[in-house]
Amino acid sequence: MILRPGEPLAPLGSDLVELIGRSDRFTALAAQLLDDGLQTIGRTALEQEVAAGLGDQLATAFYKALVLLPDRPILMTAVTDLQLRYRFLCALEAIYDHRSQAFWLRHGLDREIQESEALHATARLMASGEVELACFGHQLADYFGVAVESSTEPERSPAAFLGLESVVGDLWHLRPDPQQHLQGRHVYVLVPHPHITIASASCLCSLVARVLPLLARLHPDPQAVICAPLGTRKVSLSKQGHHSCSTYFDGGKPVPFSLNRGLEPYLLLSPEPLVSMSELRSRRLCFAPLVDSLSSLLFRDPADYRLGDGAFQHRPLTSPLQVSLQGAERASGLLTSTSWRHCLVEGLLVRSQLAAFSLTPCHHLADRYARVHGFSGHGPSGVMNQSVLATSRGLLSTWRYERNFDSWSGRSADVARHPSLNFLAWERGDPSRSAASEALQIAPLRYSGYPSECKIEDLRLFAIGEAIYAIGALILSRSRYRAWLPEISAEAAANNTIDDMLVVQALGRLDLEWGVLVFERLPLLEVPAEPESAATLLPSGFEKNWLIHRRDQQLFLFYSVQPWRVFQADGIQRHWQLMHHQPLALPEGLQGPLRNSAHPFALHDRNGDRGLGLVVHRRRKHSYIYDQYLILLSTDTLEPQQISREPILSVNTQAMAHDPGFRKNPGVCYVSSVLVQGDEVRLFFNLFDCRTCVLALAMADLMALIDDGLSFVPLVP
Repeated sequence: MILRPGEPLAPLGSDLVELIGRSDRFTALAAQLLDDGLQTIGRTALEQEVAAGLGDQLATAFYKALVLLPDRPILMTAVTDLQLRYRFLCALEAIYDHRSQAFWLRHGLDREIQESEALHATARLMASGEVELACFGHQLADYFGVAVESSTEPERSPAAFLGLESVVGDLWHLRPDPQQHLQGRHVYVLVPHPHITIASASCLCSLVARVLPLLARLHPDPQAVICAPLGTRKVSLSKQGHHSCSTYFDGGKPVPFSLNRGLEPYLLLSPEPLVSMSELRSRRLCFAPLVDSLSSLLFRDPADYRLGDGAFQHRPLTSPLQVSLQGAERASGLLTSTSWRHCLVEGLLVRSQLAAFSLTPCHHLADRYARVHGFSGHGPSGVMNQSVLATSRGLLSTWRYERNFDSWSGRSADVARHPSLNFLAWERGDPSRSAASEALQIAPLRYSGYPSECKIEDLRLFAIGEAIYAIGALILSRSRYRAWLPEISAEAAANNTIDDMLVVQALGRLDLEWGVLVFERLPLLEVPAEPESAATLLPSGFEKNWLIHRRDQQLFLFYSVQPWRVFQADGIQRHWQLMHHQPLALPEGLQGPLRNSAHPFALHDRNGDRGLGLVVHRRRKHSYIYDQYLILLSTDTLEPQQISREPILSVNTQAMAHDPGFRKNPGVCYVSSVLVQGDEVRLFFNLFDCRTCVLALAMADLMALIDDGLSFVPLVP
């Protein structure tokens, strides 16, 4: 068995498959010959080998070795390194192996490989959990005030990188902070640009800084170039019947990384500077465990998608229609005393003299975008949890679009089968001026830095200066909690029961130009210890829908209604100090508990400011019916003063019989955002868990209700 220079490698790959399990000696020889051939092969010859099916042969050999060679680690390592070197070589030349990709999908080996610990001689998948724990997991530990094992924490502070700089082709150098005096290997990323894009350079730099100590421990050889594949997130959405169905999941299965793909990005740690990609062929390579890029890198599989480049790049769709978030036509007109009885909602605000009710235009916009780009789902779809923010640069909005929401039950498996999609819409222009605004732009919202296999819901927008932020609910499986922090799994199960999913609140920053929500932090809530208590008691952390209020240059976080808990942020919005913690005694006849719905909004009349309004909700016992109430707050102290005697919004059960529209949960009426523009108040609310509506009324009418002495009653904390 001798391989002469220039001879094809695919036949030898076929021989390797036949030899595994028959002769260890000749298996090792064939593996060595193939390895030598891969180190010297040129691009043209590699393309020919890819077309001839070398990738299929190496994948088959690797899978056969998993079954037949588990007790022969040296031989198993040789076959595994062949597969890893081949994949790295394809990435180095930016060659996508369509046949190999089809092989993985056809035989369903992606799941087998992910669940196997034999890839890279039982080490490749080992560090992926450590990486996510070192990044998001440590923030989660801080969030709950739980200590984590020091074994996964780097021994020294992570190095700082200032950004990426291009070296040549798809090779990028991570520029270290000169004040850090970084020693050791030079750090690079190889990002094959035809199918992979860098979504967030800052998140990528932060991730690499955290994982360097982990990778250095696994491969202490100072002369080797460490090659760690970077798992990517899919960004496109395919039609029904195709393999992939969501941003985070492949084929309806939670496979967050690119194990089954023929083209991967890599993190490279080199003892010497790299000036060309060709020199990587002659260097000694050590393949490290797969590292999740935490959404900083995005992938599009051209063989798996039918959406085109526009969907991959998430280009905004400009609506030519005169329908915008700022001025929607009101389908039902004025809700006078004779017409409100036929409206789908009822309550104090509906009975106002000039209230108007309609669907928001986000339904039309989301459906149109889905049809244009080809990822509209089968079955009923819905739009919910719209958040609206008026800024000096325009009107901004996000909402959740459920393409097949009718089967979403809160189970982690349903997240995979029927994922939701958050949209971002932006109408540029000053909303306070009468001049015509620019065209409305809409695009799916991408994510950067969030943990894998999470569902992001219930975004609430707020601004700090010119920066736009969102606080949202991250829904993760309980198994993930147990893997990271078993100490909180019992508490999580007791305080948050969405089947097998658990919720934490996270803070993200919106990049409007790229349509990316970048994970920033889990806000750390700090509660002073009681004088008689030696330990500091933290809130459970599972109170859903935290609300943000800005006053002057200070930020406040409304954590819960019962008890009344308000936190004030420090200068960098990381630590939040408890400001109010007091019981809230509800008036007789109003049963709790009450929970947060939408950010506080300013109330005013002819004489100026009249305090703040806070919409909260009550879920009726033993039902899925939500009632919305309005609490009046002091602007200065943020303490509750009054509450509406009756719901300001609720479902009109009598009118539902006349509405032919689809309803998932007929009792849901849930305010997600309140927008005050001039003398008008608009309440955006989720109705029936499938549509988002807006109720508009004059501020004067609202103030008249507050002042009539009958509609609101005092609250005595």
